[in-house]
Amino acid sequence: MTPARPPEPLTASPRAHDLVAQFLVPTDSPFKEYLRATDYCTAVMLYTESATDRKYFAHWRAAFTALMVSNATERMRLLKRLRSDFKQDRSPLTSLESAPRGR
Repeated sequence: MTPARPPEPLTASPRAHDLVAQFLVPTDSPFKEYLRATDYCTAVMLYTESATDRKYFAHWRAAFTALMVSNATERMRLLKRLRSDFKQDRSPLTSLESAPRGR
């Protein structure tokens, strides 16, 4: 078994950071909200000129996709890890790799 990679630092513009923050909250309709978040990330990625922001949104789009398809228990656990990644400006990909797989 290979050791886990350390979390990758992930920087973005303040606007990109704010756009992702609005989706890192619990929701009563997770599939709908996280689908909206993935669509939003995709749209912004297509129109931003910043390569750094494009990478940022690509990473977070993957995170929102994982939240969208997780069951309630896994979603709460993953959301907690993703919020920590967000607050520490780390890529969410490491948290996704360490997330438990379907049973």
